[in-house]
Amino acid sequence: MKRNTEAFKKENLAILAILIIIFLITLGIYLFFTSISMIKEENSQDESSIITVTRIIDGDTFEISSGEKIRLLCVDTPEENQEGYEEAKQFLSDLILNKQVRFESDKQDKDNYRILLRYVYVNQSGSSCTSTQENNPQVLSANVCLSIGTSSEILVNKEMIDKSYGKLFEYDNTCEKVKND
Repeated sequence: MKRNTEAFKKENLAILAILIIIFLITLGIYLFFTSISMIKEENSQDESSIITVTRIIDGDTFEISSGEKIRLLCVDTPEENQEGYEEAKQFLSDLILNKQVRFESDKQDKDNYRILLRYVYVNQSGSSCTSTQENNPQVLSANVCLSIGTSSEILVNKEMIDKSYGKLFEYDNTCEKVKND
């Protein structure tokens, strides 16, 4: 009888040990995937958070308050010493310098120079500018025109192409957001 009890205890201990191991493995897997989910959520919050542009480098590249450099995704503007360089740089400056922007990423995160590639959105609202065209559009600079009393988000990448300050440049992305309809 004593032997049966000892065998029963050993068998129960073995089952208990197996259950504890299964529990710990399951807990580890859960914590692993939860932490990955939290990291992705944190990164997506960073992506959609509002960030201030502090410096314009050229017509398709700028720096944000954290010091990171951002390149407009799917946009290629003239390089320094090329025709249109100053105009593209000034247009981008008028659109986003010292303003808050938000980003969206696509398939390719960085370019060959390790600069972040992003779709960039800036929220523009009405201003006390003078009326220059039909439907009361208002000039925010010599190149940026919006209606007074409205608030709209501009896809900067598309604006650069639509206003002919840059050309469509497809990395590994589809660039559907900036292609003309």
